[in-house]
Amino acid sequence: MNVHEGWNYKNWEAGKYQKYRYYRFHGDAQNLCIMNELKFTGVETIEDSNPTYECDVKVVVQGKENAVANKVQFKNTLTPLLTAISPRFGTVTGGTLVTFTGTGFSAVKTENTIIIDEVPCVVESSSATEVKCTTGKRPGLRTSRLSITVANKGNAALQ
Repeated sequence: MNVHEGWNYKNWEAGKYQKYRYYRFHGDAQNLCIMNELKFTGVETIEDSNPTYECDVKVVVQGKENAVANKVQFKNTLTPLLTAISPRFGTVTGGTLVTFTGTGFSAVKTENTIIIDEVPCVVESSSATEVKCTTGKRPGLRTSRLSITVANKGNAALQ
């Protein structure tokens, strides 16, 4: 991946598709470059069912590859995970109560933010495993998107 201002792109090799769309990087030492999140779109990232996964890090800046000594570790206990949505469809006029089931959500409803097709979905109730929200009116044709963000945890992994 080339790191620079603006959008960055990485072409994946055929057959080596990634499983997760978001990765969080964090530096504990002083004066480290800290990146909040990188978002991968259109591909899957890790094909592994273990609760933790370590991988090597390579950063390319202006065409020059820089080795990173530490590995990145994914921990499923730190990542909210969406496993089901009910109902799957609602009206464009809004007002549909949608239930999102998974793990890692916040029991404090204001700490869960859900955006469906670029329209906020008002959270009505929440627990660690379920969030219910009421959809808003969807003006015009929009690209179908879902974003679930949990305060202090980041974006949920959407299966």
